[in-house]
Amino acid sequence: MIDFRYHIVSIVAIFFALGAGVVLGAGPLKGTASEVVQAQAERDRQALEQARADAIQAKSLDKYRDDYVSKVTAGLTDGKLAGRRIAIVAMPGSDGDMTNAIQESLEGAGGQVTTRVALDSKLFDPGQRQLIEPLVNELVTPDITFPTDSNTYQRAGLILARGVLAREQNKAIDAESTKILSGMSDSKLISVKPTPKDRADLVVVVAAKPPTPAPDNSSYTDSVDFAEGLDLGSAGSVVAGMPESAQNGGLLKALRGDSDATKIISSVDVANMPSGQATIVFALVEQAGGKAGQYGGVDAKNGVAPSAVQAKEN
Repeated sequence: MIDFRYHIVSIVAIFFALGAGVVLGAGPLKGTASEVVQAQAERDRQALEQARADAIQAKSLDKYRDDYVSKVTAGLTDGKLAGRRIAIVAMPGSDGDMTNAIQESLEGAGGQVTTRVALDSKLFDPGQRQLIEPLVNELVTPDITFPTDSNTYQRAGLILARGVLAREQNKAIDAESTKILSGMSDSKLISVKPTPKDRADLVVVVAAKPPTPAPDNSSYTDSVDFAEGLDLGSAGSVVAGMPESAQNGGLLKALRGDSDATKIISSVDVANMPSGQATIVFALVEQAGGKAGQYGGVDAKNGVAPSAVQAKEN
């Protein structure tokens, strides 16, 4: 059996041979080292050019796919949200461009986005729980009934829902709504733009891409509870995010692991794609009908989209 020392001797011999070729110049090994280097450089150049060409082709195909899906789904979603008002609630760190695209999709389907509420990371900071609990009690209105088994963050979600949402359509912003929005804004927990004139009846919650390193799924328990509160105070809710958000360390992964939450909240894990933005529209229609589903491409229990809604509404 050839042992390790044999390999060492062989490697050393190769280096001596290469070195001799360089030193001797006109000797029998003339040009050997430089030729090897040049040949490798040429292979690397060709590989780089091929990789660049592959990347350009992949990008072109991705653009084609997105443009095609966008044009096709635009016809499928036309009018699906006519007469519905929708609020967008962005989780801390959520992607602004994706949120803009979601809004365009909702409006393209005939919906009216009444406002966008950005949640501050302070809201879910464990060290701030002592602020959240008394604030919830301070902002509760006479027409809010907390479920007997509700927790602090479900109640906080219900409070915000009372500010910008309603279970019924055509509810205006009133003094109680203004009090809630002012109280949560003054506490630096949310920012609201624009100030709504009407309360929405549907809500899209935009999830952030998980940070690196990915946190434990249990770190989203308060966020999931908050989303449940928003759903309880509205006619329907969809939590939307990128595919990463449905993997370990993401909000959608935590949501889909909560059997109580998935009974009432829908989710879409491809919200960064035109097809996913159309799916959000269909999911909202389904929510308005009293049903929930988990859609997308990453462990989505109910498939790519609520096809029954598409068939029924077209």
